Amino acid sequence: MRIQNRLAMSIAAIVATAAPAVGAAQLEEITVTAQYRAENVQDVPIAITAMSGDMMAKADISDLTGIAERTPGLTYMEFSPGQTIPSLRGISSADDGAGLDNSAALFLDGVYIGRSAGINFDMYDLERVEVLRGPQGTLFGRNAIGGAISVVSAKPSQETRLKAGITAGNEGIFRAQALASGGLTDNLAGKLTVSHRQHDGFVDNVLLGTELQDEDSTSVRGQLLFSGDSSEWLLTVDSMEDDRADMGRTAIVNNAPLTNIAAANGVTGPRQNASPKDGYSSRDTSGISLQGDFDLGNGTLTTITALRKAETDWSMASAGVSLGPVAPFDEVMDDIVEEIDTFSQEIRWSSTVGDNINYTVGAFYFTEETDRTEIFRTTVEGSYDGFALVSLGDQATRGNDYTRTENETTSYALFGQADWTISEQLSLSIGARFTRDEKDYVATAVNCAQVVDGTNDGSPFEDWAGCGGVGASGLNIVAESFRVTPSDSWNDFSPKIALNYTPSEGTMIYGTISKGFKSGGFAGSQGVESAASNPVDPEEVINYEVGFKSDLSDTLRVNASLFMMDYTDLQIVRFGPVPDSEFGTFQTTNIGEADITGVETEFTWYASDNLRFSGFYAYLESEANDLSFNGNDYSGASLRSAPKNSYSLAANYTLPASYGTWEFSLDYNFTDEQTTDFADTRIGIDDRALVNGYISLTSLDEAWDISLWGKNVTDEDYLTHMYVIGPGGIGVWGAPATFGVTVTWSN
Repeated sequence: MRIQNRLAMSIAAIVATAAPAVGAAQLEEITVTAQYRAENVQDVPIAITAMSGDMMAKADISDLTGIAERTPGLTYMEFSPGQTIPSLRGISSADDGAGLDNSAALFLDGVYIGRSAGINFDMYDLERVEVLRGPQGTLFGRNAIGGAISVVSAKPSQETRLKAGITAGNEGIFRAQALASGGLTDNLAGKLTVSHRQHDGFVDNVLLGTELQDEDSTSVRGQLLFSGDSSEWLLTVDSMEDDRADMGRTAIVNNAPLTNIAAANGVTGPRQNASPKDGYSSRDTSGISLQGDFDLGNGTLTTITALRKAETDWSMASAGVSLGPVAPFDEVMDDIVEEIDTFSQEIRWSSTVGDNINYTVGAFYFTEETDRTEIFRTTVEGSYDGFALVSLGDQATRGNDYTRTENETTSYALFGQADWTISEQLSLSIGARFTRDEKDYVATAVNCAQVVDGTNDGSPFEDWAGCGGVGASGLNIVAESFRVTPSDSWNDFSPKIALNYTPSEGTMIYGTISKGFKSGGFAGSQGVESAASNPVDPEEVINYEVGFKSDLSDTLRVNASLFMMDYTDLQIVRFGPVPDSEFGTFQTTNIGEADITGVETEFTWYASDNLRFSGFYAYLESEANDLSFNGNDYSGASLRSAPKNSYSLAANYTLPASYGTWEFSLDYNFTDEQTTDFADTRIGIDDRALVNGYISLTSLDEAWDISLWGKNVTDEDYLTHMYVIGPGGIGVWGAPATFGVTVTWSN
């Protein structure tokens, strides 16, 4: 008998988290593959939030920001298109350098994406998104210390499927998307999806009269699905081009523009900056993967082979204002060109022993080559491509820092998990993963201009010609350079044990102890030999968690979890002074220990056949027990990207009519204030409350759907990211109120 993609078929039938059919006021059974087999999410002893592609399309959720608004414990920050920071339960990574990794593992159709620059794909025509909170090292694996995010696209089928949609809105929003899917032969089905997204910038550069933080992206994804008598192959090829202006950063203190600099530059309110030079971003990502599933009678063998590539070129105006009133230069530019090539191979065997044991064992191999060039430079008016040396007494001013870092990561892992049904009410899960990571690092740096005694004639020192002209024209400068080639390796054993108890039908109580691991690596600090030479140690976390999942009736579902985590050797990033430079640089280092405790709750309630309420509440308490930086003790500080309170409440109402079905949806999302710097409490993100909603009409035959949607409809001014540089903070503004209409047709 042919394998008809049993996993995909079962999921496609029951995964939807949108409202049930009108007149059927009962909870939908949500199926996930968090343990590499199709299971009801209520039967999995993991804190999981699952969203269907249909629900995401109607709510215009097209990125991880929208997913975070609807997921307890998840925050998402984007400093630039190539520098993204997902945080799960307060565990995150802020160093995007070539030698370090993310703390939340992200998977696209089962393929691991390790670097933030590679998180670039269109969320069009998805089957679902699963967010798994807490360490997921046993099965999901590499660097899933905070959790894992699994994005699953809809697969081709023999059924002919055509779909097209167009969106228009304020802020220049325009989107066009289409797909075609169907059988090519009796055994072969194919699908092609195309998506284009664009919008104008919503941050105004009042100095240059330009608009920043826009979008212009195009993606293509093609799939072929071959179904044999006892095997199935899925080939996926995807590509995305993303071109944008800069993010429009602004100097911020206490969640407001720096008043002295703003007054001098004409910045009068939020979503404005006054940089004397705009940056840009260009990012191309692509990938190819081949998944094979073989039914061997007594079990299923799965293999996933993948190649992925990411190329980024971006220039960031780091201060966002002209610094002339307070500094001897106008702007700090950070220019980065990066290329990432990855190969991964996973093989899994899933089977049973008797009637009461399911198990999965597997092996994982991963290589990643990263080549990154970064120029950190100051600019002066009339000489943006170079710099001028200005006397600062006994202080030094930095000119151009050139750093090239090359990193090769090789990772091996063996993993397994067994689930033993002890009785009808009690089951036990035991799993473990052994990982070995090896990293070979090459760092080449040149600091092209640094005043050593504060005396010079202020002459311009043009770009890289300056490095060859050291000592010319009476300039008292030095050119510091180094090249280091360190390497290191780390081994880890991460076990997990979970006990599940089902006291009655529809209710499960579970307890879990699991370990998470994030690899060590090498930091990419500009022009600092000691930082480039010495590795950062791995992170480890032990998670203790109890929870319950309950369908209290056909119309009410309540899930909750309580967790405590012992977090050691945190890899933190902070801007600060170093012996090689008075200007300072970003430094990545380990701190001692931190404690994280929290509670997460989710609910869904069908108040009637037509009215549904849903939401979540998350409480998170984080504290660094042993945190010192540059000789100062900051113990007791909260972790970054760890809001104490966050909650969401959504209402959805369906109204049948003779010509179709109306749907009305409104959601309110609150996120508490967040620490972004351990040492300076003025540098942080204020709390925010965002309101989103949509009204849609679906035709009686479900061929047409028109949706009027709005996001941040109250036009809340809020920051999405903040970091410290020098005496202040640099913030990235979130999007203003956006409204649009989407029209979709499908056969």
